[in-house]
Amino acid sequence: MGQGPQGEGPLMGNGPQVSAIVGCVDDAGRVLIVKQTSGPFAGSWLLPGGTVERNERLEDAARRELFEETGYRAGDLRPLALYEVRGAPPGRFHFLVCLFRAALTNGTPRPEPGGELRWAAPLEIDPHPSLAVALVDLGLIDRGRAALELDLAAIGVGMRRVF
Repeated sequence: MGQGPQGEGPLMGNGPQVSAIVGCVDDAGRVLIVKQTSGPFAGSWLLPGGTVERNERLEDAARRELFEETGYRAGDLRPLALYEVRGAPPGRFHFLVCLFRAALTNGTPRPEPGGELRWAAPLEIDPHPSLAVALVDLGLIDRGRAALELDLAAIGVGMRRVF
């Protein structure tokens, strides 16, 4: 694996990196988002999540990443979608991302070192294009697929829903 441009992390040469993200929605309809500290979307507000470790189940990775990035623990997790996410030009990054929806969480809010977290009303967020896709699939915003694809293409990202 080589290093990506401008410190974006390793280039994926042997297939996609697998990650899990968690959509936590509170009783007021707000979604939990975190400011990314690394990776191709560093600095963007996205759903908590990250890399699935070797021999780790997707659900276990989702729970672990949620806790590491936010201090919250998830109740029931329900898989909602699986995305293939590729950078353009090809080879910049390649991920398989599993989106889970979490039941009400508990814990004490605690962002990871150098990170931030917040509960936000979905309609008040100017979402990163990949967050917008997840918010649509979580049923929190209404945006057409064509508009989503145009927004993703504008930042050099292809994101295809596998299921």
